[in-house]
Amino acid sequence: MEIASGLFGGDHPLTLQIINNLGVLHRGQGHYEEAESLLRQALDERQHKLGNDHLACFESMHELAVLYKQQNRYDEAEPFLLKAFEGRRLKLGDTHPHTKESLNNLIEIYEAWNK
Repeated sequence: MEIASGLFGGDHPLTLQIINNLGVLHRGQGHYEEAESLLRQALDERQHKLGNDHLACFESMHELAVLYKQQNRYDEAEPFLLKAFEGRRLKLGDTHPHTKESLNNLIEIYEAWNK
């Protein structure tokens, strides 16, 4: 992350992908506060740099929602997953694996909520 930031800048798409991936790594290790900070940073910077309807933004929304889902913070996860699913569906189509991944996580949240 430091190398990419130094070479390309802190808001370069490659740097932001690394920040996002680092957030996913921390989430997998159970370091939820660090994961949330990194994933939010990646999302905020991607939205600012790329616009709200870029696939990279939908990726960050999805990963942040998965973090919230893992913590049973379903009310926080739902809006991010809805946006990620709809964005991915429009950009990638109904049958793309990323679209299905967002839909699957959304279904899991609704099942946990008994919706």
